[in-house]
Amino acid sequence: MKKAAILFSLVTLAIVVAYLILVNKFWTSKPAFYAKVVAKEAEGLLENDTINWADFGIKLKPQRSNYTQTCSKVKAIKKSLNSMEFNEIGMQFEQLLVDEIIPHWYGTTWSFDGHTDQPQQGEIACGYFVSTTLQQVGLNVNRFQLAQQKPENEAKSLAVGTKIIEMEGANSAENIAQIKSKTSDGIYFVGLGQSHVGYLLKRKNELFFIHSSYFTPGTVTVELASKSPVFCAYSHYYIVELSNNKVFLKRWLNNKKIEVIKDK
Repeated sequence: MKKAAILFSLVTLAIVVAYLILVNKFWTSKPAFYAKVVAKEAEGLLENDTINWADFGIKLKPQRSNYTQTCSKVKAIKKSLNSMEFNEIGMQFEQLLVDEIIPHWYGTTWSFDGHTDQPQQGEIACGYFVSTTLQQVGLNVNRFQLAQQKPENEAKSLAVGTKIIEMEGANSAENIAQIKSKTSDGIYFVGLGQSHVGYLLKRKNELFFIHSSYFTPGTVTVELASKSPVFCAYSHYYIVELSNNKVFLKRWLNNKKIEVIKDK
């Protein structure tokens, strides 16, 4: 009995140590996040704005309560798009992702290990939020493989050989200005540094960050990028056009597999 108790204690200790190593690795991969948040709050840069979401056509609630029905509707609409012009297809992709799929996910709890495929059930990490919603809007991609890559490789995978907008600025105001100058209205994938991903939505020359946030509120959320503590804490970004990317849209329409790029 004594040997069994000692063995149990050793196994328990090993599990705790392994967990602490994993947690430490995750958090140290972040920038000096909280220090930057405090600094930006002191500058008054992160004060909450009252946003009229309707002015930007952003829907915070799903049009129907049944997610299965929404996914079926999206699948049916996708099949009808082949005869449309490229610009119309891009607009339809954005509408299906941003207005149909994502609103179901707002409020779903963030977790570093979360990988649920059902909104409001279980938890979802930032990478899995992106890969799962892309898969459910009809993209042929392995959501597990994509979500497990670093932001740069996720960007390369979704760019499918097209240009990645990679940039690094001295501060959040400079970053926002640069991004605005290099993008047009539409939905984008964005990788932040080496540890976070989400969507960047540009409408009416305003940038919105849609992501599963490890910071307040700790859920899937949409924020003004310029007021997002997470977005503003980073300085290096990998941005990929989705709704304005003809190569990506062809893959989506024709159900061609997105090859996930991994470190060699």
